[in-house]
Amino acid sequence: MSILKVCLLAILSMAVLSSVRTSFARETQTPPPGVVIDKSLDFKHIHVGSPSMEILPDGTYVASHDWFGSAYRNRKVTVVFQSKDKGTTWHKISEFEGQKGSMMFSVGDVLWHIGWCTPGIKGKSTNCIAIRRSDDGGKTWTVPTDEKSGLLLSDKHYFVDPAPVLFYKGRIWKEVEVVGPRDKGPRNWATGFQPMVASAPQDADLLDKANWTFSNPVAWTSRPGLGGWLEGNVLFTPEGNLIIQMRVDDIKRGGKAAQIQVSDDGKTASYDSASGFVSMPGGCKKFVIKFDEVTKKYWSLVDWVHPDDVDAPDKERVRNTLALVCSNDLKNWEIRTIVFRHPSTNIGFQYCDWRVEGDDMVFVCRLAWQGAPNCHDANYLTFHRLKNFRTLTRDNDAVPFE
Repeated sequence: MSILKVCLLAILSMAVLSSVRTSFARETQTPPPGVVIDKSLDFKHIHVGSPSMEILPDGTYVASHDWFGSAYRNRKVTVVFQSKDKGTTWHKISEFEGQKGSMMFSVGDVLWHIGWCTPGIKGKSTNCIAIRRSDDGGKTWTVPTDEKSGLLLSDKHYFVDPAPVLFYKGRIWKEVEVVGPRDKGPRNWATGFQPMVASAPQDADLLDKANWTFSNPVAWTSRPGLGGWLEGNVLFTPEGNLIIQMRVDDIKRGGKAAQIQVSDDGKTASYDSASGFVSMPGGCKKFVIKFDEVTKKYWSLVDWVHPDDVDAPDKERVRNTLALVCSNDLKNWEIRTIVFRHPSTNIGFQYCDWRVEGDDMVFVCRLAWQGAPNCHDANYLTFHRLKNFRTLTRDNDAVPFE
């Protein structure tokens, strides 16, 4: 055997051994919490984004997410999963191109997906807002090609993430964003997002743009130490007024949100920068807030900055503590319990979308677990159940992972 062949065989053997060692190392890491719905096949280049879930009238759970990362830089792909056994097992039922950042919701037996779309149609923006319909539980979906088939906003550069849909006074309400120019400050990544409200009658054909009402967009008002806003939740206050509660990029404190006022007809949005900020644990990361009729409280799962992490230089990248919080007025919040806690800020329990089922809260999580490049670039989509969530207290705090 020639020296060249011997060298080649040696190199090949080392590569195989390295691959086996890498695989073994991943397999022997601490398993992620919950039920794994999906995972990245390439932790470095492919990441899990935009978790969303819904419970259909027959009890079926449906979950979705998209992919992001360098391997998906020029693609928008959404994947949909189904569980028939209350989240114990999941299987993939569909996948579609051209849309991401989507939130699922159902009206009766009809499932909807509203998100950020690249239609690839001449004369339309490369970043639109679109909605798709499924009549078979998420197995097949309509394709938005024009204003009659789900293409809702296509004249400008738009953006949306899976913030919740609100059902209120017979209408469906959803926050979306126009993308405008950014500030010139040192931290300006979210200063160009201009939130607005899209709404439609609950019983309307939601694929038809003519049935939707859109408010004016609201531009960010520069504030020292704050880097903009995005991913708002449309909510009704205890007084019955409509607002958008916005995530605020607060690098130093991490616990701030902003409230935009919305008119009853959904046509006008306004913001007072002098009085519009409110305190909210984890408000600088995405949250899903919902009103619970049983307790008459607003609930959310948030990335709270734990006291042990207050020295972290960027609070927006502290996502290693998932906390259950509630409020009576959307301004004053109580931390009810810690759901997950990991000492490493490289771990991220984030973007949780949840539903109430009886006394339980069920949710899906975009999880950056061991092997992820950082807390943001998640490698898993997981499912979890918080039993009797309304009764949980700090005495029920989860034991931290090691």
